[in-house]
Amino acid sequence: MLVQEKIKKAFISLVIENQSIKIPVKDIVSRAKISRRSFYNYYPDRQAITEDIYIETIESTIKTCFDKKLTTEIFVTKIYQAFLDNKDFFIIAIKENDQNSLFETIIERNKIVFIHLFKDVIEDQNKLEYLSYKYAATQVMLLKKWLMSGMIESPAFMTEIYLDSHQNYESIHESIINKKTNW
Repeated sequence: MLVQEKIKKAFISLVIENQSIKIPVKDIVSRAKISRRSFYNYYPDRQAITEDIYIETIESTIKTCFDKKLTTEIFVTKIYQAFLDNKDFFIIAIKENDQNSLFETIIERNKIVFIHLFKDVIEDQNKLEYLSYKYAATQVMLLKKWLMSGMIESPAFMTEIYLDSHQNYESIHESIINKKTNW
């Protein structure tokens, strides 16, 4: 097994055992049976491991979906399934709220994907930046809710929710606006 794989495997097992992403490097290197120096040859800190795990599991799924030219529905379902397949780790990792957390990492990485996808369609760079952030943040907020609630709903259900659009409700806008509310 490669050193980098040993580090990730040790980190994941320690995160799951301790129910926390805040694992000291000394514990990671001890579990991986490597030196601190070897650790720092691959990662500057433990957050970089989390990002690498995300890239390996989720972004590799995204790349595969693009390569296979899957439909949007199948594509999104496969991404949710990849999170579900690694739920023990991701449920714990998403709870971290520090700077450079998994939550922030996913937003930034998804924003890059959206910018790449829409750069030829949206010429206004400022608009592209904001729309990419909007799509990324919306996706991550939905993902976080699913993870934090224990991932009870199926990937297919989450895909349906993700792909749902407020435009579906425009036809009933008048009846909604005319309702009496007691806010």
